[in-house]
Amino acid sequence: MYELEKSNLQRCSKYVIPILRPSYVKGFMTTYLQPEVSERILSEESKSVTAAAQVFLDQVCLLDALGWYQALLDALEAEDYKGLCEALKGWDFQTLESTKLHRVLLDRIEPRFTKLIKPRDLLLHLGDCLRKRECEEILAIENLKGPIAAAERLTDCLKRSDKQNWFKLLKSALYSCELTEALQHLSTTSNSHTPNSTMAKTKEGGGGGGGGEKSRGGEKKMREYQRELAEPVFQGKNTVICAPTGCGKTVVALAICEQHLKVKGKGAKVVFMATKVDVFNQQYKLFQEHFQEKDPDIRIDGLCGNQGDQLSMKVVMENNDIIVLTPQILVNAMAQGEVPSLSCFSLLILDECHNTTGKHPYNIIMTSYLDAKLSTEQNGQHLPQIVGLTASVGIGSFKNQSEAENNICQLCASLDSRIISTIHTNTDELQSYVHTPDKESLSSIENRDYGSQKVLQLKDQEEESRVCRALYNYTEHLRKYNDALIINEDARTKDALEYLSSFIQQVKNAGHDETERQLTAYFDGQQGVLRGLSSGGQKENPKLDMLQYILEEQYRQNDETKSVLFVRTRALADALKSWMEESDSLKFLKPGVLIGRGRKSSQLTGSGMTLNSKKGVLDSFKSFDNQSKILIATSVADEGIDIPQCNLVLMYEYVGNVVKMVQVRGRGRAQGSKCILVSDKKDRIDKEKHNMEKEKIVERAIRNLQDTPTEMLRKVFQRGDKVCRDMVKMVPERPRTEGSYQLLCSKCKKHSCYTDDIRVLQDSHHIVLDPTLFSRARTEPHPKPKGFMGLVKTRKLFCHCGLDWGIVASYLSIQNLPVLKIESFVVKNCVTEQQRYYRKWRDVTFSMKTFELTDIADSWNPCDLAIVTSTLKFALLNVWTSVLTSSGTQGSFR
Repeated sequence: MYELEKSNLQRCSKYVIPILRPSYVKGFMTTYLQPEVSERILSEESKSVTAAAQVFLDQVCLLDALGWYQALLDALEAEDYKGLCEALKGWDFQTLESTKLHRVLLDRIEPRFTKLIKPRDLLLHLGDCLRKRECEEILAIENLKGPIAAAERLTDCLKRSDKQNWFKLLKSALYSCELTEALQHLSTTSNSHTPNSTMAKTKEGGGGGGGGEKSRGGEKKMREYQRELAEPVFQGKNTVICAPTGCGKTVVALAICEQHLKVKGKGAKVVFMATKVDVFNQQYKLFQEHFQEKDPDIRIDGLCGNQGDQLSMKVVMENNDIIVLTPQILVNAMAQGEVPSLSCFSLLILDECHNTTGKHPYNIIMTSYLDAKLSTEQNGQHLPQIVGLTASVGIGSFKNQSEAENNICQLCASLDSRIISTIHTNTDELQSYVHTPDKESLSSIENRDYGSQKVLQLKDQEEESRVCRALYNYTEHLRKYNDALIINEDARTKDALEYLSSFIQQVKNAGHDETERQLTAYFDGQQGVLRGLSSGGQKENPKLDMLQYILEEQYRQNDETKSVLFVRTRALADALKSWMEESDSLKFLKPGVLIGRGRKSSQLTGSGMTLNSKKGVLDSFKSFDNQSKILIATSVADEGIDIPQCNLVLMYEYVGNVVKMVQVRGRGRAQGSKCILVSDKKDRIDKEKHNMEKEKIVERAIRNLQDTPTEMLRKVFQRGDKVCRDMVKMVPERPRTEGSYQLLCSKCKKHSCYTDDIRVLQDSHHIVLDPTLFSRARTEPHPKPKGFMGLVKTRKLFCHCGLDWGIVASYLSIQNLPVLKIESFVVKNCVTEQQRYYRKWRDVTFSMKTFELTDIADSWNPCDLAIVTSTLKFALLNVWTSVLTSSGTQGSFR
């Protein structure tokens, strides 16, 4: 029995043995291995973990007991060996293979590295890549044998980590702990002595994941139509590359980088930018794989999200040839002076460059570029070459070709480009590789319409607090009811009711106030009627009937179909998933849901997804073992994410502008793909038809601008834009007023603090130095205690009414600093008593002092007792509320 599993385990032992510590799965051993065998393995582990893992694997491959393999997977998952467990489930070790180079590197520098680190400090930042028991063991070793022995154990645990991001977390932790010498030792060795290794092959496909001829390892070779797209760039010209989704624009970018590094030599410094974290991860991996095979000496690093706050952009820039970024990282680095000028770089590549408008980070970067270019103070400094990548330049509103040309020229002006590179010569080759989905007849269904969606100041402050809190609660409940109406319109009544019931239960569990008790009681009073409506023989939603018919027909014709279903809201995605799973004819699809992270990820209803959970859903959908045949997605999937197997795109009441239409349709990349809009609203159907016409207008506009370069030059208006920007800069900034202001909770209007007690750290963090703040707030452990810009988040800070006020952080050796977010407060002038609301700290009109270390008294440790008191009080309140709820007792608890 289990011969296949045994042979695969033996074949893949090189991945299992360097990671597994047998004593961590002791429960599995005592159940399935003989006692003497288990004792021998544990005894061997005291001498060599690797040798013990080898003995363990040998013994496991002799097992015949029923269910042993699933039990092994369960044991691994229970001990947080999630990476190893996932690899063994799918026999796909590409993720573990990608961390091999880092393990080899750490092994090489270990003797020196362990003398430079402080294990106890690092453990505060490495919780995401180390197990709790590993952290406890390291601390115990430090207490017993000292920091070097603990550092050796910490290093060994890292080398045995199966978490894909452990190396980045280590670098981030070193930076946060100011272990500069260790970080430099790690970074220098990583960049100059990268071991050669054969990377796992990437499947051929479109978009970021392929679009080029397969070669050995991760290297991508260009096709002729891709070479045609890159030709103006090879000639050194700023270029906007506009080509269909799925044609492999990332492969073009790889070739551009390769050629640029050869031509520029040591003076080359390349930045590739992706707008979303998901796309960043995808593209960063492709860059690593390609250049590891093509030229391992090319140094590559990537930064996204909080990493830009944790790692020095200056250090990354100086020690790498290619840097993959999310654009806000570069904006922040420029604002903080780490990147003094874009002249530090020789090439900027902007993926999805149609976003270079308004306040988007791309436009902020390019505004800086254009100001430098048009300034008389440039002093001959060389600005980088600019390359933009997009599937459509159909930005803005336009009614005709002339207006479309103006919009395109404005985009080109923003990107300092007078060349739009499209495919003319090699169109036949393009069509043989890139399959544009057929736009099917739009579904027209019987219409059903539902749904829609100054600071209050009273003389009586108690009444004002009561009314504001009530309005806040009413607004939140109305928002949820509106979401439920959308679900009822587009899915089933029972799904809408379950969504509301989940929200109401959360409100009850949170120790709700009098207003919330009234609102939940009203819902409870109507729940019987609603339950009857949801189960009482109501007509099936005609849109669901249409959707079911489309899916059944598609999978009847081709049972290998892979579908992406785009929807408007997260709640609707969950509702449609439930509907499919409960449908006898559709449950075989095993639907997955892909949504964004969201700001209210702590809430169950409409909660967001982590990057790891997104990756799991995408991997299941992309796999060839038919784990998932359909992906239900919100807008997070419409731009940039590589889904090469998809051959059916369904837009469920999902309509946007021309660019969104092109992006969504481009998710269908397999041959014979279809794209269908399912809607019962005439205005949405008309809008999509209008988008299809506007797409043709854009194509004609591009061709006309390419054929008449003088027209392109006439319409590029960089200098006029520069004059406007300079005039705005000349208007003196309104000075911020002196005076005392009071911050009131925007939900309950209770006092929080005075602005006199606020200090600004690093121009961005607003710290309150009033220790009594903690008597008016409660705290909870932060779910992701990470460092950023020298601060380390330790706890979350809440008003007693439940509103999120911000965080509690440490800075250097100073603990328990409350850091507030202004959007949670109303600002009251202590003299005039006028109140105002601000969404951003930069918008406030009052002045605040800069944070100085001398502001902190030696005795500062304000919230040790306050944290304990407020946490216990809140815990008791929750317990008491739960008792009342479970017993059916009515009443209130203060």
